[in-house]
Amino acid sequence: DRALAVYPDRVAIVDEPDQPANPMATVTYRELADIRRQMGVAMDKLGLDMGDRVAMVSHNSARLLTSFFGVSGNGRVFVPINFRLNTEEVKYIVEQCGARALLIDPELADDLADVECEMKWILGEESDAVWLGHEGEPAPWEPDEDAVASINYTSGTTARPKGVEQTHRARWLNAVTFGWHTGVSDRDVYLHTLPMFHCDGWGMLYTVTGMGVKHVVIRKVDGAEILRRVEEHGVTMMCGAPAVVSAVLDAAADWDGP
Repeated sequence: DRALAVYPDRVAIVDEPDQPANPMATVTYRELADIRRQMGVAMDKLGLDMGDRVAMVSHNSARLLTSFFGVSGNGRVFVPINFRLNTEEVKYIVEQCGARALLIDPELADDLADVECEMKWILGEESDAVWLGHEGEPAPWEPDEDAVASINYTSGTTARPKGVEQTHRARWLNAVTFGWHTGVSDRDVYLHTLPMFHCDGWGMLYTVTGMGVKHVVIRKVDGAEILRRVEEHGVTMMCGAPAVVSAVLDAAADWDGP
């Protein structure tokens, strides 16, 4: 809401150009707010009630990013699932969280074909036809800071993965303190080197959205591709493990430009 009020005409999201589904067109914050509205109307039409779970298994993508706002921002609970998990693990999570809807990255469609869910779509033209293009306003939802916004699953290293419920208040507090400590400003450009499914991108996606920052989506970590996006978009911030930094430094040692 703040990004819409303060930075409506700024570019919000630049999608990965090499998505297996057609990449989403670059969207402004005004357009992102409209996507949220359309998704709310879509869930009403689908009969998804407030508090219902909507799961997605996807690499980093604009469709995944917009769903954090389109699903949770309309009173439902978003469940981003680790795309590296095998079929049985995804089956368990979908069943355990009680997801009524499931969206799957095209690259994972064959591997996850046996995962059952009441409603299921492949991301891209198939999902866009259902979730986007709607007129009207979604059913009113009274925001509740103690309601669950998303469910993130643990890695399951010692037992079955466990769903960690994140409330709207927890996400807000995380976003504010993250921005405070990292010094995010409205002049930054953020590159999504961190998987968005991982703790909702550590919550940084909410931080930078509130500051009207441009999101640049990269599908998979690659040192040279990261450097290309830094050069093209003027990236100032990214998150990642030491291995990501190492990949960038290794690529920089041999960097000759695009």
